[in-house]
Amino acid sequence: MTTEQRLSLAPQRQQRIALSNEWHARPSLSLPAPFRCTHVVTLRSETSLEQSRRSFAAFCADHSQGQPAADSRHHSVQIGSCLIKWEGHTEATSHTIMVPGNGQPPFAESALDFLDTDKREELVSDMFVGVKIEVLVAGTGDGEVTVDYARSLLGARQIYGGTMSESGAEVWSAFRHDAEGFVRIVIIDRGISEERLSRLLQRLLEMETYRMLAMMALPRARGVMAELGELEPQLDEVMGQLARRRDESAHEELLRRITAISAQAEHIAAANAYRFAAARAYAGIVERRIKECNEQRLGSYQRYSNFLLKTLQPAMRTCDAAEQRTHEVAERVARAAGLLGSMVDMVQKKQNQAILETMAERATLQLRLQQAVEGFSIFAISYYAVGLIAYGLKSAKALGAPMNPEVATGFAAPAVFALVWLSVRTVRRRLHGEGRP
Repeated sequence: MTTEQRLSLAPQRQQRIALSNEWHARPSLSLPAPFRCTHVVTLRSETSLEQSRRSFAAFCADHSQGQPAADSRHHSVQIGSCLIKWEGHTEATSHTIMVPGNGQPPFAESALDFLDTDKREELVSDMFVGVKIEVLVAGTGDGEVTVDYARSLLGARQIYGGTMSESGAEVWSAFRHDAEGFVRIVIIDRGISEERLSRLLQRLLEMETYRMLAMMALPRARGVMAELGELEPQLDEVMGQLARRRDESAHEELLRRITAISAQAEHIAAANAYRFAAARAYAGIVERRIKECNEQRLGSYQRYSNFLLKTLQPAMRTCDAAEQRTHEVAERVARAAGLLGSMVDMVQKKQNQAILETMAERATLQLRLQQAVEGFSIFAISYYAVGLIAYGLKSAKALGAPMNPEVATGFAAPAVFALVWLSVRTVRRRLHGEGRP
């Protein structure tokens, strides 16, 4: 293989390596129970992925740790006993911090407290999703004791949860924010392995992250419903006027209104298409993670996954309904515009037909006028021709020719008239023959 061939294969090899590395992307953090975890997600509304990566790289450099690669979307470091993972998502950035052991009592201090003040304030100030997790080791008591203990830690009477990972762990949450804006989750280790516990923790964090990202579309959907609620009556009014009014002069105004409504409908669809599509993708991830957790009911408590789906699924149906309604309104506007366009075309065809008929009438009048002029021109030409002949005969008589000019002119007049008439007729036939296809 030549050097040029090897160079041409280099980009393909890099692409193959990059795609292969995707299978190992987003590795989960792992610690043996007990431990505490804090998960913070910030939206990148004004900050790019590259800026977020540089910020975490500076944090790693300040603590003499390895920095993320230039094109990486995740990076994990250990600072003392604290594990930290940075991860760049499509439109958000997450930081996961894990610390061995529990606070006394649990949730008294979080894993986030182990970061320096500047980094902690940076994460909390722009926080979109915040989760605090305490992983406890089950005691020797019965199940009801652990549930009561979880309820006391969560500070809520109504909690949701059950057993996950083939009954290897219990997961409980009240899905309410604490004073700092974090959702608290309690995981009780009932003999689960460290690897499965790590995967369970990752799934719970993804469920919480992606359900909130999916729910971002709900306010948009409600806003779309409100905008369409104002747009549809305008469309109905235009269609009503189109059905009732036969005045062709109003078509231009109706077409202008239809065009304005169509522009608004297309703007609504284009402005919200990405958000609705992203919501479907996020909701799909949440549903898959729920299935992977394999949650089982524990006693009479509502399952963790049921609570998530109880709110998520109606919200996604609302988004789907808003998107479907937007498309239906756009289709109605397109049909109305097409109908109005057909009516305008019909009016224009009628006008064109009237114009053609008027032109035909004018052509007929011009032809008749031309024929009349041709008749008068025959007499005029004959008159002047006879006059010229008369002058010639009078001149001949003056020169001594034996004739009567008046009599000769009288006999010449019919012949001249006939000759002029035949000449005009011949010219007209020749012109009409050349004009035919």
